[in-house]
Parts: sequence; C-alpha cells; structure tokens
Amino acid sequence: MKKDLLYIMYMGGPDSIEGIEEFLYNLFSDRTIIDFHVGGMLQNFIAKKIAKKRSKKVAPEYMKLGGQSPQLPHLKSLLGKIRPEYQRITGRELETSIGMCYYHPYIKDSLKELEGREFENIYVTTMYPQYSYTTTGACFDRFNPLPKPCGNMVIKKFWHMNEKYNKCITDRIFKAAEKLGKPLSECHLLFSAHSLPEYTVKKGDEYTLHIREQADYLISKTNPRSSGLAYQSRTGPVKWVSPYTDQELVRLAQEKVDNVIVVPISFVSDHIETLIELDEQYIPEYEKSGLNIVRIESLNDSDDFAEAILDIILN
Repeated sequence: MKKDLLYIMYMGGPDSIEGIEEFLYNLFSDRTIIDFHVGGMLQNFIAKKIAKKRSKKVAPEYMKLGGQSPQLPHLKSLLGKIRPEYQRITGRELETSIGMCYYHPYIKDSLKELEGREFENIYVTTMYPQYSYTTTGACFDRFNPLPKPCGNMVIKKFWHMNEKYNKCITDRIFKAAEKLGKPLSECHLLFSAHSLPEYTVKKGDEYTLHIREQADYLISKTNPRSSGLAYQSRTGPVKWVSPYTDQELVRLAQEKVDNVIVVPISFVSDHIETLIELDEQYIPEYEKSGLNIVRIESLNDSDDFAEAILDIILN
C-alpha cells in the first residue's frame, strides 16, 4: 500500500510542571515571536529570568489542567481520527508526525526521525489557521533548513477560510446561542484572538488581516445582533495589538450588552488561554454584572474538526 505523511507543527506546551520553565524560556527567547529589542544575548538572559519567575506563577494554573498542557494530547487524538478516514478516502496509508516550536517533540527532533524516508505525498501544515510570521512563520523557519523525508511536498501555510473548518465554528456558535436560550439575532459575538506585539503589524504581518477576514465570514454565516473583535494573552514589556479582550468585556458589561458569545477565533484547541484566561478570569467577571455570556466549545479532537483537517490537506 502506498504511504503518505502528514507533518503537523504547532506551538507546544509543557507536559509536566517541571517542564514549564523550559517551555517559557524557549518562548521568550525567540525574537521572532517577541522581540525585546535588546539584542540576542540580553534577550536570552531576560527570558531566563522571566521563565523562572513566571513558571512559579502559572504552575497552579497548569495544575488545574492536570499538570500539563492539553494541546499535544488533543492533537495526537485528532491525528488518530484522521488516519483511518484518510485511508478510506484515498486508499493510501497515512503516517503522521508532530513537531513543536517551544517544547517536546521539537521540530528538529521529529524531522530527524523522518530524514531520508520516502513517501508519495507529504502534507505539511500547522495548527495555526491564520498566518503570522511569529507563529506559522516561526514553525517554517525551523522546518525549512532541516533535512526532510522525500516525496511530493504539499505546503499549507494558512487555512482560516476553509469552509469545513469554519462550519465547525459556526455550528458551535449556534450551539452557544441555544445554551443562552436566545436566537443569534439577539446575541453579540465577541471574537477573541491571541494578540501580537504591535510592531508585527507595522512590519506588514498578515495575521490581523486574516483574523478580520475570517470574523467577517463567520458573521455573514451567523447574522448576530452585533459583533466585536478583541485580543487577549498579552505579556512582556512591549505594546500589543488591541482592543484587549478583558477591557472589551468590561465595556460591554458597562453598556449592558447581554447574551454575549465569546469565539476564541485563533485557538483550535484548549489551553491556558481558553480554560484559564477566558473561562476563569474574564468571563466570571462579566457574569458578575448579571448578564449572560458563554464561550463556544473548542474544536480540540472533535470528529468534525478531523474532517476539516482532511479537507484542508486534500483540497
């Protein structure tokens, strides 16, 4: 049987409390994702200090998640659903491999295991729907120079407008409205994306354009009463893309905007940003105003998301 390969790259996350500091150091020392404008050696020194201090702060949050990031387990489960469906559709076996930027399995390590092997088709993508040089770009910066397996290489650098992927989200938006007990025509959609330093936009990064394009598409498919776009998860001593999600929720509460559906548009799987930042920090504060709010379910390893990934790589 002919064999193909799906190689998936992503951010990565710690698999233990002890691994948090390594993960954070890798994250903050990467000048692609966040540049402190102090030079490489000094940034590494600052990153080590931040990682040591911040790892202690976020350890209790990871404890709530079972002591590790759920990102990799969700991805492994998702790939387990994709493989048999790919074989059913194409008649070919699909091997899958994962490479992470900031924690194990690192891109360099998983590629080394594949070096020199032969496949008919090799699909390469990331779990970032929208393109940014700080995310997808960082993955491919690691991927491109390294020895690779042999085969027909199919690269998918972004897929935020894929119809099946967006249907996964619209279905969850409608389910969230049902949870609120309201039609979408009476709901406010708040799209929340991971923020980036403002200088990335000034450099011409496409990320915010992709976010806006996808949000507009989702609005056209759901027809809410109103909508907004904000950014979360800012950190470090630089200015980040705004408005900020927490501040936007404060504004909406002050204006008595009811029946809010939060759509984490840049996150395909649960992590601290959804389970802690949104669910435990931001949304409860909004609920104190006596107004209704709900977050859509994350895609994680759902069957419909597995179908969407197949559609992304095959079409």
